[in-house]
Amino acid sequence: MRRRELLKALATVPVASALGNCLQYRPSPTPTATPSKEKIHTVQILLEGAFTIVLQKNKPNRLIAFVPRSEDESHGLDHNFYFNDLTRGLPEEVLKAARKEPEGTHFRLSEAGLRNYPETYVNPGFADFEAYTQKWHLPDRVVTLELPFPNSINFSGRPLRVEFTTGRSGHMPTNYILEYYVEEAERVTLTCPQLGEKCVPSPNCPPGVKRYFFGVAPTEKENPKHALDFYNSTLRRCFPDLCEHFLAYIEPSEKNKGQNSGALRPRVMPSVLNGDSPSAHLLRVSAVLDCQSIGPVVHTSSSPTG
Repeated sequence: MRRRELLKALATVPVASALGNCLQYRPSPTPTATPSKEKIHTVQILLEGAFTIVLQKNKPNRLIAFVPRSEDESHGLDHNFYFNDLTRGLPEEVLKAARKEPEGTHFRLSEAGLRNYPETYVNPGFADFEAYTQKWHLPDRVVTLELPFPNSINFSGRPLRVEFTTGRSGHMPTNYILEYYVEEAERVTLTCPQLGEKCVPSPNCPPGVKRYFFGVAPTEKENPKHALDFYNSTLRRCFPDLCEHFLAYIEPSEKNKGQNSGALRPRVMPSVLNGDSPSAHLLRVSAVLDCQSIGPVVHTSSSPTG
């Protein structure tokens, strides 16, 4: 009897009300995620090899990074230039056009969209190669970069030990990392006339970073004196007042150390290392082009002469 009365009561409940109660507890559909455009917050300029950097404090401030052309091809001081791709240099038609210009392959980074910096932090690891002069010269170059002052200049990897002709010793990084913070990413442009104006960044950029890679490597691969001779030649030609920075010795690269000492030869090793086991042989991953020198980092407030 009670069951019959319950069924009668249920029959009087409006259908809409029952459906409403069901819908009330139905899980809401998951919204479809719309892909958002990645926000670029940093621009990095990576320089590998024998680049000289001039921080020209003027109006406007600008940083000039360059690699001089060799005065004499027979000296073996020429360089191949790489942009974003380590497996090959620039096309021959681009290089041919660049050789006709004193600037060589010429890149310019606009200030538009970047945060402005009246001063630049230079990593203390460059201290042995920082200098100040008001007398400097720009010879014909393999490559030239004109950039605004970055927020910082750093490096990666282990610096090489060096000895100066004055008798003092020091340490030389072999690469630069120039970093800028971005205000308006869509306005940031790197241009190069020989490459068709606007340049695309490296395809291997970390999230939020627009990165450009520039590298130089000696055309003569088996010249152990290349780094030393090219560095001293650059000082003599570009910065005649900086004779105290001439070098007498640069530590060989890890590649050359391995060839000379046999440290990279295969050998049987125990499966468990003990105190008598030799230490691990670590390679400097930054030395991808094996150009084991940089140029000096020079501060000036004057324009180049001649």
